[in-house]
Amino acid sequence: MAERQDSEQEYIFRSVQLFKNDTLGTGSYGAVCKAKCDQLLCAAKLLYPVLFQMIAPDPGKEHRHPFRRFETECAFLSRINHPNIVQYLGTYRDPDTNAPVLLMELMDESLTHFLESSPGDIPYHIQVNLSYDIAQALAFLHSNEIIHRDLSSNNVLLIAGTRAKITDFGMSKFTDINVTQLATLTGCPGTPAFMSPEALNEPPVYTEKLDNFSFGVLLVQITTRQFPKPTDRFDTVKLPDPRSPGCTVEAKLPIQELDRRQPHISLIKPAHPLLPIACHCLKDRYVERPSSQQLCQTLDALKRTRRYQESSQQDLHQILREKDELLHENMQMITEKYDQIVAKDKQLHTKYTEIQTLQYKADARERQLRRVNQELQSSEENTAALQQAIDQRDREVTQLRQTLASKNEEIHDLSTRMHQVALQDEQGTPMNCVSPADAPVTMGYGSSVVVGDKAYYKSYGNKTVYEFSNNQWHELPPCPNQKYAIVSVDGMLTTVGGISDTQSYSNKLYSYINNKWVEHFPPMPTGRWRPGAVHVKNTLVVTGGTNNLKKLTTIEILNTANMRWSSVSLLPVPTTYPSTMICGDTVYIYARTNDDQDKHSVYKCSLRQLTQSQPGSAIWEKIAPLPVSRSSLVTINSYLLAVGGEDSNGDRTKDIYRYNITSWTVISQMSTPRSACLTAALPGNKLMVVGGDHTLRKCEISIMPMYITCVAARATKML
Repeated sequence: MAERQDSEQEYIFRSVQLFKNDTLGTGSYGAVCKAKCDQLLCAAKLLYPVLFQMIAPDPGKEHRHPFRRFETECAFLSRINHPNIVQYLGTYRDPDTNAPVLLMELMDESLTHFLESSPGDIPYHIQVNLSYDIAQALAFLHSNEIIHRDLSSNNVLLIAGTRAKITDFGMSKFTDINVTQLATLTGCPGTPAFMSPEALNEPPVYTEKLDNFSFGVLLVQITTRQFPKPTDRFDTVKLPDPRSPGCTVEAKLPIQELDRRQPHISLIKPAHPLLPIACHCLKDRYVERPSSQQLCQTLDALKRTRRYQESSQQDLHQILREKDELLHENMQMITEKYDQIVAKDKQLHTKYTEIQTLQYKADARERQLRRVNQELQSSEENTAALQQAIDQRDREVTQLRQTLASKNEEIHDLSTRMHQVALQDEQGTPMNCVSPADAPVTMGYGSSVVVGDKAYYKSYGNKTVYEFSNNQWHELPPCPNQKYAIVSVDGMLTTVGGISDTQSYSNKLYSYINNKWVEHFPPMPTGRWRPGAVHVKNTLVVTGGTNNLKKLTTIEILNTANMRWSSVSLLPVPTTYPSTMICGDTVYIYARTNDDQDKHSVYKCSLRQLTQSQPGSAIWEKIAPLPVSRSSLVTINSYLLAVGGEDSNGDRTKDIYRYNITSWTVISQMSTPRSACLTAALPGNKLMVVGGDHTLRKCEISIMPMYITCVAARATKML
């Protein structure tokens, strides 16, 4: 049993399994392998059993005793907890050797391996992110008066090549001791290529600036992908001998750290932003080096620069290209499946032909039996022989009937499967449609949302929200505002913006709790009416609207986790009551404007781009135009649909379109032509459509065969 105990909580693992053959790394004192604590995969650090018999030869150099280092590392890890420090899980006794085992968080690889295995230069934003994570860990340690003393690329571990955490605290010390004790700490611990000059001197001097020097060496290694190989610390020169005029003596003079590491530093481009930070950390005098807090501030400033943002976007484009390649592979697989279906259909046709032939033979046998019976009746002399023949024929008929019954079952099964194949070939036909009760009022434009198994609708021209459940409509209490948008935020029906009773533009958000409208969320920075709103992953996105009779392009985002608002990139066009949807990780905006140039335009961007963009940045991309105007967007089964609308002649349409990356395709039809209707995706891939433009109050619910329809549509397009 492994356990961790502290002042706040206790973690107990009921079972620990060590995978000693699955080694993650080895060192002079032991190895790190994979382990499983209950159902959690983690890393286990084991010392070689023979090392526990060692006795430190010099009490002043206890760091050379591996058991002391192991105890020190366990003591330090049990007292610290930070997202950029490898998580301590507990200690464990190996039942095979009775040796102590340190259980830690499982990481992917070391920084050394990551740099050596990278095929090319590390992207700039990844360099800054890794450096920032390491600096954050050092700032935490130094603020708690802890010196790591062995910071190197081998002791920095990574997750997915994007997050860094430091480990190996066997050499760490607390700094809450006097100057004399600092000067007499155990000599020369750590990796020499990463050590500062004051740590290599005799006697060594340790402050937290020792770690900052090692951090500077790490910056050079991250930017060059080369392990540091500094030259000798001293240069041998000849100086005049004061005791013997005309003679010289050899003397060793120390070399400045920037000079002895110049071959390594020269590999960095002069304009690289991390170069001056590294040089500042590699100062010989530790008082001239920056503090870890200063390093965090400098690196945080780099994360807000244009170069960092451009590097992040290039990385995102690379990910999108890989996704496109995967999508292409999936389309090829769908085509192969379709070919298999066609082959199965041919096999079914062959089987059906065989069954028809067998049926014809059975009919012929029955006709033959009838002729035999007639012959028996006409000849009394051959009655016995004929009776035997009849019995034989009866047995044959029985066998044929049994075979026929079995074949009929096969026919039924094959007919069912052929019917399923036929259903797959049919595109755009709803599986089932029902007609719910008409809406209590005329509904058009406005907004709709589903909370649990209930749908809520709010028309443009009406102040009240109506609830639809169990095929009945219910009127909710009046909201303090009117001309607002409704959205589900953290499972609560919530209104956004609108106009107050004093006819002023409202920035309030009201949530429907216990049959009352209450202010549960902080108000928006900008008051607006008729906005668009959508919520996903603790993120409420508010788009467009009107303020002071002016259509808005501003987008404001509320982080419902910390209850903070922020302004992000602008809309591509000003709009009121935009149809806003999130499909997967992509945000879609349909302006539904009457302008000729934009009434068919739909724009998209990723949720990550939107939440991380700065005001004024160009992140919106126009997709294939809608074939109709005044349509309504809705998401079902991770597919983006456009419901109804008006064609070029102004006639309302029944068509339901699906967006398939490059174009819009009709996949189904409603029973009633509509435009500017209200839509909601009910559980079970049900599409509920309410009202529309002019005087419509009619509602309908369609059960959409989304998966079958989409697969068949893709395969047909590939062929």
